[in-house]
Amino acid sequence: MRKQLLFITDGIFPHSVGGMQRHSALLLEALLANDSLDIIVVHPHQKNVFPADSGIKEISIPFSFDGNYLKKCWEYSKLTYEIIKSYPDALVYAQGLCVLKGLPKIGKRVIVNPHGLEPFQGLDFMDKLKTLPLRWMERYQFKHVAKVISLGGKLTTILKKEVNNIKNIVVIPNAVNPGPAPQRKFTQEKLSLLFVGRFAYNKGINILMDAVLQLNNEGYLNRLHFNVVGKGPMFDQYIKEYNFSNVTFHGFADDDKLASLYQENDLFVFPTLFEGMPTVVLEAMATGMPIVVTDTGATAELVGSDNGFLIETGNVRALKWAIQRYYQLKPEEKIELSEQSYKKVIEKFTWRQVAKLHLDLFDNFKA
Repeated sequence: MRKQLLFITDGIFPHSVGGMQRHSALLLEALLANDSLDIIVVHPHQKNVFPADSGIKEISIPFSFDGNYLKKCWEYSKLTYEIIKSYPDALVYAQGLCVLKGLPKIGKRVIVNPHGLEPFQGLDFMDKLKTLPLRWMERYQFKHVAKVISLGGKLTTILKKEVNNIKNIVVIPNAVNPGPAPQRKFTQEKLSLLFVGRFAYNKGINILMDAVLQLNNEGYLNRLHFNVVGKGPMFDQYIKEYNFSNVTFHGFADDDKLASLYQENDLFVFPTLFEGMPTVVLEAMATGMPIVVTDTGATAELVGSDNGFLIETGNVRALKWAIQRYYQLKPEEKIELSEQSYKKVIEKFTWRQVAKLHLDLFDNFKA
């Protein structure tokens, strides 16, 4: 018997930009490969985003999330609640805070994917104070829904403290669509390093730039070049403040440009302060890049000593050491890290595998 899946999201890439929006687009695309589901997608875009012959039914709720985010989430959820009521037999998959209204009545058939759990990863008292309303709202979700998806790692540890019944936690990672096995060569004396992320405080760009300054002062100015990709609220400030000759700020890069940068650079560095399971790290691994990333969220599921360096959050010295250590490796050692990055993606983090995990969850779901 075919199941009816009501998939509710706050946006679908490329019509909305963000990790959760990209996740929605790619997961739906992967689920379509299976014919056991009738998929109804609820989104805030003005027009349909999937081809007419895709097999997906779309319900558009033209809506803007500009303004107070929590207030907007609640208003959007009031609209999605009316749709959920009109599909009484559907299993509901909620991205983030898209389903809130009426949860005590409908929660037994709701699966929520909270993604990065950023409100629970506050760095200091002020961070925790600012995110208190978000934590309250997510806890309200966790209390009433049937299943909560964890991306793994430290995120599962957080959820075990927040979800009443740990049996309601289901670990399903993020994913990418990898290409053919890369053939990288690590012979050049000058190395290129790549960072991709939003220019916001939590991405640790200031940590990276402090490490660049120290490396330059220690003789690496002409040995390392850093390509920094992304835009955001701190972009203008950072490009003025960190005016290093061996740093190129690229701004926004579309998918084609980003694909080229993954191929052209030798090492991916991502000193983020808190995270879920970052897509950019998976994308870099899928092109065979060795990785330096902080141990936060689910990054330990992706990176270890076999394919890079997992470092302490907010530690400039640890980041500098990892870059220096990588620079000193022999070409064959760098190739081994590269091959292991790609192997990990192929073994665990493709959309085909992640879609299968979702389908198993849907098949075994009992309201």
